[in-house]
Amino acid sequence: MYQLHVNDIYRYLFRLTRDERLAEDLTQETFCRAFSSLDDYHGEKVRPWLFKVAYHAFVDGYRKKTKQRFVFVEALPERPDHLAVDPAEHVVNQELWEVAYDYLEKLPEKQRQVILLSAMQFSYAEMAEVLGIELADVKRSLFRGRQKMRQLWREESK
Repeated sequence: MYQLHVNDIYRYLFRLTRDERLAEDLTQETFCRAFSSLDDYHGEKVRPWLFKVAYHAFVDGYRKKTKQRFVFVEALPERPDHLAVDPAEHVVNQELWEVAYDYLEKLPEKQRQVILLSAMQFSYAEMAEVLGIELADVKRSLFRGRQKMRQLWREESK
């Protein structure tokens, strides 16, 4: 279970914290919590369950370190910089990703979380399970988050 999911859990937590050490610590905390609560595991899919544990580890860590500001940058797949044909295209791609990250930081937490999990190929039901919210709330948050991103893009383009 660890080998299969550790990289995805780390990437998720790194996108939430933008801090390598903190993401590593939270990844370790996630698997410690998961193994210690295997008795509470009721046969649901392992991946969404682990992401739920990771999310709660992050929230608990955030509460403990309220003086430290977490930068929420998430919801996008890895940068496709390797696809750039020439250096100019690479620069343009880099700038577009940075703008998208800035927009994501402006979204409410639930919308950021839903967009991140959506980008990681989670189903609506899995997102609801991870975040502990209703299916309708997932759909609404995803719609509103995407809508807000488009609005920010339009405002910036003016």
